[in-house]
Amino acid sequence: MPEENMSNKSQKRSGRGCWWSILAILLLLSLSTPLILRGIGAALIYADPLEKAGLAVALSGDEGDRISEAAELMRNHYVDGIIITYTDKSASDQLISEAEKKDIPPDRIYVTYATVSNTVDEARAVLDLAANRAQDSLIIITDPFHTLRTRIIFRDIFAGSGISIQVRPVPDHWYQADSWWKTEEGVSLTIQEYLKILFYRFGKY
Repeated sequence: MPEENMSNKSQKRSGRGCWWSILAILLLLSLSTPLILRGIGAALIYADPLEKAGLAVALSGDEGDRISEAAELMRNHYVDGIIITYTDKSASDQLISEAEKKDIPPDRIYVTYATVSNTVDEARAVLDLAANRAQDSLIIITDPFHTLRTRIIFRDIFAGSGISIQVRPVPDHWYQADSWWKTEEGVSLTIQEYLKILFYRFGKY
């Protein structure tokens, strides 16, 4: 492997290690200040005012909570159907089954054409499907800690499309602004989200 490529990879690893160190230090300095910690978690959680839209989008990555919220929106006449983002056949089939169990008619369940592996992929795949179905508004459903990044990415990718975006966190989720730091999973996910937002903003995601 050329020395230049090895050097670039080393610099990238070093840069990422630096971000981890900075965030770890910030978290340690904040441990005695619940108000600051609450602010760190709350900054990741975003909920647009709920309005009627064409379809709800249940992003991949959970076992059905997002589908349940999409079904609730349908029951309350906020949306007419749902979009599921496709990661693989097994996961897709499971989510379709969950949707049907929630009384969502099969002809109101749409699956993205492209296979997705991250939020940027999901936004592009959802835009493709929504544009082909002449949708003008969507409600994007995801976990609370993922809402800020989702909103940033979807609004970037949907800019100029004429399709409006609302982001909605799953209700009654375990991730809460006033307690996220009390579990290892909460700390890990919070650090990851801030890193992913930074990487996205600097074109490394």
